[in-house]
Amino acid sequence: MEKEKVKLDEVLKFLFSTSNKVLVKLLNGIFNENFSVDEVELTVSNNEFVEDDLGILRGDMFFDILNKDYNKASYHIEFQTKNDNTMIVRMFEYGFKKGKEQLKSFKNYTEDIRTIYFPKQKVIFFEENKNIKNQLKLKIIFPDEKEIIYTVDVMKYWEYSDEQLREKKMYPLIPLQLFKLRKELEKAHNKKDLNRIKELSNNAKELAGKLAKQSAILFEADEILGEDFHKMLLAIQNLIEYLNRNYMNDENIENEVTTMTKTLYDPEVEKRGIEEGINLTKKVFKLASQGETIGNISKICKISEEKVKEILD
Repeated sequence: MEKEKVKLDEVLKFLFSTSNKVLVKLLNGIFNENFSVDEVELTVSNNEFVEDDLGILRGDMFFDILNKDYNKASYHIEFQTKNDNTMIVRMFEYGFKKGKEQLKSFKNYTEDIRTIYFPKQKVIFFEENKNIKNQLKLKIIFPDEKEIIYTVDVMKYWEYSDEQLREKKMYPLIPLQLFKLRKELEKAHNKKDLNRIKELSNNAKELAGKLAKQSAILFEADEILGEDFHKMLLAIQNLIEYLNRNYMNDENIENEVTTMTKTLYDPEVEKRGIEEGINLTKKVFKLASQGETIGNISKICKISEEKVKEILD
């Protein structure tokens, strides 16, 4: 279980480093929001919190979205491969820590009652389990017998097809369709059912090709950038490598999938990526020459202030 979690965490962290254009659409799909990519600024926020014993409480992904009226909304996503009845307690801890961290950013020091804002939260479970409900719930009872029910919505990834993910514009989650084969592969591997493993290996290769071509179509339609396309193809390669080395032991599949993805990621993709970078650099320098501050350039170009400084340097 731990090796599954580690590999999935690695791939998801990589996929969630895609462009802001793609991440805003992804958050819209996960949280049923309707943010316009051109009207908001998205940043990945801190996911590590120091506990009282100086240990580190580490969540998966936290995001802040700032709209044109400078109103901020915070989001928190956790990824799970297996059902875990302690998850709801951890979600409460993460939400409280993030709310406490952001307390100083809200101008409520003059109020008699201090206010902690929890981020909007969701847990994505990747492998099917009938015991996983649509919500995680925690009952909190106070000394005066007052109680509240703290709830976190769940996304059951296994219920989504690649077509549904594409329709909801949750593009970074598309390569994870390959992970849905893991459970069947593990069963066949444990039974030493070589025929079933071969069948699943062929299914994995066909699915990898399908997902890669879908990514190419998204790129050609300008739904994702060149850097997003590249990361999605690399995620497909990494997942095939993980499945093969743990369950399939197919001598050829990794090379075949790598060759296929390289064919799709042709020089034109790289060329467009370079052009995008050049145009962004020109825009940053033009705004700087007009006297715009780094903060304003960041908002106009929809990139972080760190990225602006990097370009100017």
